[in-house]
Amino acid sequence: MIVVVAVAILTVLLITLVLRQRPRRPPGPFPWPFIGNRYYLRNLTHKHGGQHMAFLELSKIYNSNIISLRLGTNNLIVVTGKKLIQEICLSEDYDGRPWNEFTKMRNMGLRKGITMNDGVEWKELRAWTVRALRSIGFARHAMMELLKDELTAIVDKLAEGGVRQIRPVFAPAVINVLWMLITGRKPSEDHSRLQKFIDLLDRRAQQFDMSGGFLAAFPWMRYIAPELSGYNILVTLNNELKGFLMDTINEHKRQYVKGSEMDFIDLFLLEMYNSATDKQRDKAPVFSDENLLVTLIDFFIAGTSTTTASLDILFLQMANHQDVQRKLQEEIDAVIGPHRLPQLEDKIKMPFTEATLTECQRLWNVTPIIGPRRVLNNTILDGYKIPKNATILMNVYSNNLDPDLFPDPTLFKPERYISKDGTYQQPENIILFGKGKRRCPGEALAKSALFLLFVGVMQKYCLLPVPGKKSIKMDLSIGLIMSLKPYEMLIVPR
Repeated sequence: MIVVVAVAILTVLLITLVLRQRPRRPPGPFPWPFIGNRYYLRNLTHKHGGQHMAFLELSKIYNSNIISLRLGTNNLIVVTGKKLIQEICLSEDYDGRPWNEFTKMRNMGLRKGITMNDGVEWKELRAWTVRALRSIGFARHAMMELLKDELTAIVDKLAEGGVRQIRPVFAPAVINVLWMLITGRKPSEDHSRLQKFIDLLDRRAQQFDMSGGFLAAFPWMRYIAPELSGYNILVTLNNELKGFLMDTINEHKRQYVKGSEMDFIDLFLLEMYNSATDKQRDKAPVFSDENLLVTLIDFFIAGTSTTTASLDILFLQMANHQDVQRKLQEEIDAVIGPHRLPQLEDKIKMPFTEATLTECQRLWNVTPIIGPRRVLNNTILDGYKIPKNATILMNVYSNNLDPDLFPDPTLFKPERYISKDGTYQQPENIILFGKGKRRCPGEALAKSALFLLFVGVMQKYCLLPVPGKKSIKMDLSIGLIMSLKPYEMLIVPR
């Protein structure tokens, strides 16, 4: 009897020891059949003011920086906290992209482009894209002239001042600049076509959120209720968008002259034609119509909405923080003066302006959740078992508001990036444009556009809350990105 009891005790101890050493699966709420946690997450998102805040709440509830969820039929892992997010961003094990209903619809069924693609082809295309954007960027005379024209138009439209919305005035400039960069055509030449394109992108973006949206959770609904599920509208919008962009690509093909490449599409066509004549290639070419089409979608989705939303928040915060606005305008007056337009060369002489841009994006990052990532190998993260092909989202909001990295993290304090000698110091651990090999390839262009358009407006105008109000309320719309709902401010010429 004693031997039996001893063996039983040893067996229990051994099992306990093995279970403790074995990697655990991340905790999370109970997933209900068919629907999983989708409606629970939706309610939590509405209650706390955004998916990033819902994920923070789940992290507190389960006392874990890694949470597992099931949205319909999809399993999802959400990661919070600076240490784990930095680890994921810098590890090649997490560089993949999932291929689910969300990414299929977003990419028009093509596993191409630079955003929702991975593997050898993605690496080659992304590296080439970074070089191409650098070569046609804001250093070019034509691009700087367009920016001057756009800034002049913004300043003229705001000249009357008064209480009004500012976003409709500056938003066209963002897509106009990107349109010129990609197509080489001035917006005035394509005004009606461009407006149609903007409407298409806006209508399409409303169908998604960072977890993929309704169709990603319940892909089978497209067969049962194609209209109610939003599948039919997405197919219609995708067909319109594809037709629109292919018309632009084919027009470039008809007018293409080797040696006179002026824009991104021209540079891509050069590589495409060179690849076609390279008889040593026995693989599918990286430079194809499909890759060009989806890469253009990547540019316009990432480049227009995020830059516009970031500028919108910047202007609102200037109205709400008059002390910051005064210091900013003192620096603008000292470096640029009241008459000439800002130039990129001014940036290095304007540390407080750079600090203001960084601080505003840290506190109100328009992409507080980044991903999705597909895990390329079975791995262990913070003691939890993460299986190959798992889908991961990262809550970078938690990184950028970590008190260990940014003391008093909720305070709007640009001075935190100014060194003792008065120079701007870029914080090492902040995440604004991603990190690692998945870092945004258009980061340099986005920063340049933000600086020039922001400084150009602040040079000429003071922004204030509407009379009778102490501040402007931030009313957020949460989808693929975090953006402001329409608001008014008092604009006063300086």
